[in-house]
Amino acid sequence: MFETDKVNPDVAKYNQINFLKGAPPKWLNFYPENIQPLVERDGFNDLIQLIEKRKGKRCLITDVSLRYQSGSGGSTLAMQVLWRFRKDLRCARVIDSDLDTKELSKQVVDLFLMSNDQHHPNRRTVLLLLDTKEKINDQPVKNVLWENLLEEMHKRDINTKTPAVIILNCSPTDFTLKDTLILPPNLSEEARKQFKEKLLQQIRLQRKGHWKVTIINLFHHKDSGGSTLAREVLSDLREEFTCETLTNPFKTDMAENKDEFEREIENIGKDLLGKRQNKTLLLLLDHEDDKPLRYLIKNLQLKLQHPNRADHPAFIIINAVSKSAVRAPGDVKLKMELLPEEQEKFAQKNLEIKQKYKKMSHNLHSFNIMQRGFQKEDAEKMITEEMVKHVEDQKDSCSTRLLSFLALINAYVPGSHLAKPLCKKFIEQEWSDEEKPSLEMIMKPFQDLMVTFSEGEQKADRMRLAHPMIADACLKMLTEHSMRRSDIAQDFLNSMVKGKEERILMSNYEKTCKSMLVTRPKGLVKEKFSILILDIIKENKTIPLLKLASECFFTDPFYPQTLARLYYIEEKGEHKYVNAEKWAKVAIERDNKNSHIRDTLGQVHKNHLLRIWNQRRSEWWKVEKPCTDIKTRLIIAEDAIKAFDDEEKAAKDELATPKTKYNNRGRFGFLQVCKEIYDLKNPEINPVEQKHLDFINGHRRDVERKYDFFEWYLAFSKPSVKEEDPDYFHRDVDDCYNQYFSQTLNEKKKKSFGGLLYFLKSDISVCKQHLSSFEKPQSENETQIVLYILANIILSQFGEPCEKTERLQNKLQKLWFSREQGRSPEFYLLILLLFWPDEAQNAKTNPPDLEECVQYMSQSYEKTYGEYLHGRYLVPLFFLGKGRGLKRLVHALKTHKKGLQKPVQLHQSDLELLTEGDESVEVEYLQRINGKVEDHKVFAVVDEQQIQVTPHDRASVCKLGQVSFYLGFNIRGPVAYNIRYEGEKQKTNGKSK
Repeated sequence: MFETDKVNPDVAKYNQINFLKGAPPKWLNFYPENIQPLVERDGFNDLIQLIEKRKGKRCLITDVSLRYQSGSGGSTLAMQVLWRFRKDLRCARVIDSDLDTKELSKQVVDLFLMSNDQHHPNRRTVLLLLDTKEKINDQPVKNVLWENLLEEMHKRDINTKTPAVIILNCSPTDFTLKDTLILPPNLSEEARKQFKEKLLQQIRLQRKGHWKVTIINLFHHKDSGGSTLAREVLSDLREEFTCETLTNPFKTDMAENKDEFEREIENIGKDLLGKRQNKTLLLLLDHEDDKPLRYLIKNLQLKLQHPNRADHPAFIIINAVSKSAVRAPGDVKLKMELLPEEQEKFAQKNLEIKQKYKKMSHNLHSFNIMQRGFQKEDAEKMITEEMVKHVEDQKDSCSTRLLSFLALINAYVPGSHLAKPLCKKFIEQEWSDEEKPSLEMIMKPFQDLMVTFSEGEQKADRMRLAHPMIADACLKMLTEHSMRRSDIAQDFLNSMVKGKEERILMSNYEKTCKSMLVTRPKGLVKEKFSILILDIIKENKTIPLLKLASECFFTDPFYPQTLARLYYIEEKGEHKYVNAEKWAKVAIERDNKNSHIRDTLGQVHKNHLLRIWNQRRSEWWKVEKPCTDIKTRLIIAEDAIKAFDDEEKAAKDELATPKTKYNNRGRFGFLQVCKEIYDLKNPEINPVEQKHLDFINGHRRDVERKYDFFEWYLAFSKPSVKEEDPDYFHRDVDDCYNQYFSQTLNEKKKKSFGGLLYFLKSDISVCKQHLSSFEKPQSENETQIVLYILANIILSQFGEPCEKTERLQNKLQKLWFSREQGRSPEFYLLILLLFWPDEAQNAKTNPPDLEECVQYMSQSYEKTYGEYLHGRYLVPLFFLGKGRGLKRLVHALKTHKKGLQKPVQLHQSDLELLTEGDESVEVEYLQRINGKVEDHKVFAVVDEQQIQVTPHDRASVCKLGQVSFYLGFNIRGPVAYNIRYEGEKQKTNGKSK
């Protein structure tokens, strides 16, 4: 850009002023011959270093993450980095988030090759800036683009030693709620001081937020002095906060004594609430196991329930967890709080700008807010007395209303805008054709707070307020003058959206409205509603607002769905469930094939059932209730079960669409309802008719069928590599089964492969009790043999006596040769585990063909589990270690109990290294397998066999050659972790390896 063009200095100056005022950055802002260099915020050098490191990584695609608060300068920082690399890399920015990612991937690969000559391409790594929070089919755009890029590269048979693409992935993040800081060992005194400043920065940032409880995870190496540093910070802040420290506060294991654990959490919560004064309580939790923390957070949130968001948090919790190993952070964060070094840089830049722009510098609002440290008071001072008087005198004028629209959308959807032509149409309604003034004239009272800009050659000018903090200040001022948020939102819908389909098409109103009214942010838990809806619930205008939105977007199912949820969760009165049911059905009518939309109707009935049950439960032990109570509840239960069954059928039908992620909520909701109605059978609580018992018992078979589904579903997979299924999922599934069946849960789990894997999470006494007496199979039944062999593998993991490996191999070998194809994935998994060649032992005579086994296993997986587990992460069940026989298997399941004898297992830090680390990783008790890459496929080469394995990271397969990797096994087959290309020198921390 601008290499050959002569830049008009007046144009450059205008763009620079507009940018400093608050318009989005343009490439012209970085042109050095025409402007003074912009301030490089903290994180610039970190991003440069990360990208330099990624440039040498052996892979097809890699990425660097920049997470930023809206208004902190994140987009500017990302563009600064691209401008810095423009000579070395092919730097480009994705300018249209609606672009088809398959088409985008073709453009990116074209840019990498950069030649019309297919035989002599001029290759150079592409640094691609992706700055969007949009999702495609509930997946981040980056994830979808990543897969499309890999497919395109494989299609063009691209092999490369260095990345073809580095994605600089920018994502807006709310750090006022939660952040994670990682403290490694052996820091210099200066580095430790800088880390402490970042911890202080995060605390002060969270104090500005509106959340009631906020978290700072401080994961520190056991030798880093993390606890001491955290205590120093509390000492430094004792005048600003009420400070409290709890060391190893959680004494009870929830799995062993749920009631005692809940009492413990309740007592801690009460004690902390009593110590909280008018100031925010800064709590240091200094411990080694933070799993119970979420229960304490939930307890505190319930105690602090209030319809209004707070001006500052009640609690800021520093969750200091000591770890045996920590990994350096792989992302860069940019926050609306300056570090001391940044304050110095901005102070110097402020002097330069004042000297250059004189009085005009006072109106460069975005820069001024930033250089003063993002203080709310500074933004409020930018609203002049003249502006306030205009609002007081002309509250109903188009100018005030348009300001209110901008304030609302910029406060709740930072970065959003209004199209200037549509704003012009809006204000013209007040004037006759003869006397129509310009938009600028009408908005003159507030023009100082607004910026106008354009993006792309064919797009109309856009308008927004100069900074999100100015939007917050304006909204505060407007609400102080009796303009409620709900009224502004309704006025916006009526004036700018309703009946104006052409305006919706030529603007971003649809996305903006959905973000404001529907999208639920994921905080410490997922919020019940959007932030705007949570803020206006107290105004009692939420229902009319959502009804209007549902009318404006009359084909969108998410507005009636939100209405249904609002009725059954927040509304009072006897008709709340009738109305909730009505709107849930409206949502279904708009998209009757969407299983997630259908889920809401089931949730309405389930919530209704729980409400009646909770109202009556305490009374049943005192007063005998008439049989009509049971009739009412069972009618509601029947409606809920039907709704969840319909959802389950819709979820099954959705699987006909390729790459659809299965929705399990219908099955789960069914189990939750059945769990609630089972207690109605108790004759001591209420007289029960036979037909009622028949109804309840009639679901017994379906309860077992759905329990069986979740047993393997939760054992073999989880939502993503970094995310676990919620605890209540496992708990409710188990509780429901326990109610309907007299057989103990552990006895039930012995009868399935997924159930047996559960014992790897148990202590040795439970394992011995249930598995030591496992009966030998008396027939050639595949299921019995598979379970028997797995039980022995588990016993071997605990060092307990078990069947010899050779005998177990003989049982499998006999089955294999009786029928090789068409068996279960579990059978093939055991073949791989027991027959994988061991160089230290003599090979088994006439062993199963592992190349064929892998093919059969893949086919069996797709047929048995594939459609249900697509889109979920298949967990590694075992890794190949360095032992012999069964003892060379190392299991990879996370345990939940402390202080009990455990089998050899991978630590969580080892798993993170295997899934995220570079090719220099060494895991002491696992063995590397030799292999090769051909045609973008990975093969293990053992005993003259070439066994295909799935690469855990497809992007790490970048060229032909000899490789090594760690071998894991999931329910689909063998997986290559941490692929390393051999035969070439590798650099690790400056040393050849």
